[in-house]
Amino acid sequence: MKTQLLYILVSSPADVYLEQAFVSVSSARLRNPGVRIVLLTDSCTAGSLAERGVIGESFRAMFDEMVVQDLDPSLSAMQRSRILKTGMRKYVKGDFLFIDADTIVAWPLQDIDKVKAPLAACRDLHSPFASHPHRQAILHMCRKIGFDASAIPEYFNSGVILVRDVPAVHDFFSAWQQNYEASFAAGIRPDQLSLAQTNAKGQIALLPDAWNCEVQNGVRYLGSAYIWHYMVTNVGSGPQDSLYLLNNPETLLAIREEGGITAQVKAVIEDPFTGYAPVTQVFAGEDLYLFRTRRYRWLRRHYKPGKKSFLEFCLKLWDHLLRRA
Repeated sequence: MKTQLLYILVSSPADVYLEQAFVSVSSARLRNPGVRIVLLTDSCTAGSLAERGVIGESFRAMFDEMVVQDLDPSLSAMQRSRILKTGMRKYVKGDFLFIDADTIVAWPLQDIDKVKAPLAACRDLHSPFASHPHRQAILHMCRKIGFDASAIPEYFNSGVILVRDVPAVHDFFSAWQQNYEASFAAGIRPDQLSLAQTNAKGQIALLPDAWNCEVQNGVRYLGSAYIWHYMVTNVGSGPQDSLYLLNNPETLLAIREEGGITAQVKAVIEDPFTGYAPVTQVFAGEDLYLFRTRRYRWLRRHYKPGKKSFLEFCLKLWDHLLRRA
């Protein structure tokens, strides 16, 4: 495999981003033993690795190279992370496949060398932008940064990006970083909006969905997925299991305490399907859009398992009356 893998980490002991990355890199090493893996980080994070004991030392040893940028420590962790992400092309030499930390590499990745495009990514939520569940919200936020996204055919997820070392891609990333800085100044924090703005001329090629399979939306691609992207989405909140085991911070904290991959997480790396909650139901079509409405979110917030509901009683009575009629 000629294309190297790139991870970005901005972290402190107050979060579990290092542990997330530890899992992903472990899975990448398992299935791609000879691949070159690079870590791009900031000086604050790099300096903290030695203070984290065994887990910090083990994490550093997993990389062939660590590229450290001296960023302003007064900036928030999110700001530093986005500076590194939108600037990664100028910080790291050579072709690379960027992979977010909240992922599992489920298959050997050498096929990425066959992709000829200089810049490529997957659709966000595996959906054409015309039918994207968050289309209206995205259009609204894009307007805030002065960009009309209504005509773009694709809206890309920035969690996995193939990045070649060619001048056109360097220019693209320079524009992305400038656009993100302006976006951030306008109060828009997500980086995918400025990515869409930068891609207005369609420079990003479409990677097959298997390269960045979002576990909540990409069920049809899971069987052949190279990379599972679990996206820290706790769709089963409260006393219920989260959708995916690695969404649970306690699972990641156990890695810190043990100083390495726990038996529970090792099982998920070996078979990513075991990370799903024991009881998981799949939704599509209009049901999917219903679960993204304010009505559903209100009901979800007020739902208490086992607690009697006056609304439920009224609906039950209504159904009973209709049946009797």
